[in-house]
Amino acid sequence: MTDQPWKKYYTEEAQNFDLANMGAQTFPEMLDRAARQFGPRKALTTILPSGAETSVTFSELRSEAENFAVYLREVVGLKAGETVAVMTPNCIGFAVASMGIAKAGCIATNVNPLYTARELQHQLSDSNAQVLVIIDLFGDKVDEVIDKTDVRQVVTLSLLEFFVPLKRAVLGFVLKRVKKAIPAMRREHVTFAAALAAGGARRRDADVAAYTAHVQPTDTALYQYTSGTTGLSKGAELSHLAVLANAYQAELMTAGLRDPEGETALVVLPLYHITAYALVFIAGLRTGGHGVLAPSPRPLTNLKPAFEKHTVTWFTGINTLFAALLTEDWFKKEMVENLHFCGSGGAAQTTGVAQKFKDMTGIEIRQGYGMTECAGVLTLNPTGDNRFGSVGVPVPGTEVRIVDEAGDDVGQGQPGEVIARGPTVMNGYLNRPDATAETIVEGWLHSGDIGVMDADGFIEIVDRKKDMILVSGFNVAPNEIEETISRMPGVAQVGVVGIPDDKTGEVPAAFVVRADDSVTEEAVLAACRKGLTNYKIPKLIQFVDEVPVTLSGKVLRRQLRQDYLQ
Repeated sequence: MTDQPWKKYYTEEAQNFDLANMGAQTFPEMLDRAARQFGPRKALTTILPSGAETSVTFSELRSEAENFAVYLREVVGLKAGETVAVMTPNCIGFAVASMGIAKAGCIATNVNPLYTARELQHQLSDSNAQVLVIIDLFGDKVDEVIDKTDVRQVVTLSLLEFFVPLKRAVLGFVLKRVKKAIPAMRREHVTFAAALAAGGARRRDADVAAYTAHVQPTDTALYQYTSGTTGLSKGAELSHLAVLANAYQAELMTAGLRDPEGETALVVLPLYHITAYALVFIAGLRTGGHGVLAPSPRPLTNLKPAFEKHTVTWFTGINTLFAALLTEDWFKKEMVENLHFCGSGGAAQTTGVAQKFKDMTGIEIRQGYGMTECAGVLTLNPTGDNRFGSVGVPVPGTEVRIVDEAGDDVGQGQPGEVIARGPTVMNGYLNRPDATAETIVEGWLHSGDIGVMDADGFIEIVDRKKDMILVSGFNVAPNEIEETISRMPGVAQVGVVGIPDDKTGEVPAAFVVRADDSVTEEAVLAACRKGLTNYKIPKLIQFVDEVPVTLSGKVLRRQLRQDYLQ
């Protein structure tokens, strides 16, 4: 597509997009540059629901990351390019581990801490993880799976990392002894604090720079897992360049909104998800921002101390989060009066919620659109022309087209598949050449989403070509749920689709054909709870006489969904 009317919304730098203007093109280079440029500034703060908090500066972040890098290379004995899994909610420890992995010349894979043992085992095995950094709150999952993987070292991390010793001791006693929130682990492990100390002790004799002397911008930095239509999650190989370029593209789209002294971003979206990782965490390191990390937004009162104690200027959420905030008595207009940017992604942002949020706060939510396979965002509503219901225009440096089944461009306003090409597209799916070939065709990433583009280049997503269910911004593969239920004795057939839900956008619904009456709703739910993360568990179980299928036996989900909605 040669005509790009959306460029009129770009700054001069964006119109002449050049990766050379981006600065550092690998994670280690970025962290070094950030420490030099913003050294004494606060980089990250972990804030607990009680309001207790602790912070690290940019210089401290680099120092601790290098300690962890030395631990991985000199103590554990990892080689360049080996994989380290990080399974933790938002906290400073996540950032130190992530940047330490990069400084070690290794590859990170971010794991949802709510994963079941089965889901954790799959990702550890598929990514060939050699080290697992896991939050101590969920450490008991390790005992179930670790012997079935190649992981040779487990490191337990606490939300209380980097708190001063006395406060950490008091808070730790409450978590472990009073709330009994930290389970016992039988598996041998080391604490994150001990790992950092061990790395620090050997750092003087280590050549940290040599660990990454070989790293190129196009080398894989992350195996970022995304649900696939075949059920099991796939690892998208994201390069250093892809993630950094996506952060840079988002910066260009928000030019003029950023404070030269750095933004204060309340980070509610999970850092293990690509949106928060690339567009908040990495973007903050690039621009000298201060990330206030909320480990859990549920209940929403957990966020109240963060809004009260910090002048939040940058906030990204999803539709359900904004809708829920509007119902909270404590959430006041003055808490967001300093916002420079309020963004929405992951799931469709409904116009009704966006309008109500604007009416209450005076702040417009700017919706974007993207996916893991492009390291974050493909489109975003531009400054000065925010259109509710639209996901915006293509970000600088990325080509976006709307095409028909033959791959030809459709006419203006006509529906077609959204495809994209640019520096942020993944290197491919780990261990899945066939899936890679289906998704990336002649350099173009095929999203599986159906959109229309207007005369100004604004895109509206109108349908999904694939069968993914979108629950509060998270992709859920119906095949994975079907596989779990179909293994139950007495289940003859099952079909799963997404149905509308006011709170989460969509929820999974399972339609089950049973061979005998021993299969009950509670039995199906119990099987799902055992093998699936909570948001993947069907919220509707309906027993039916048959599930519509193709001649080859594949579930006709569109027909199943239509039959239900009718």
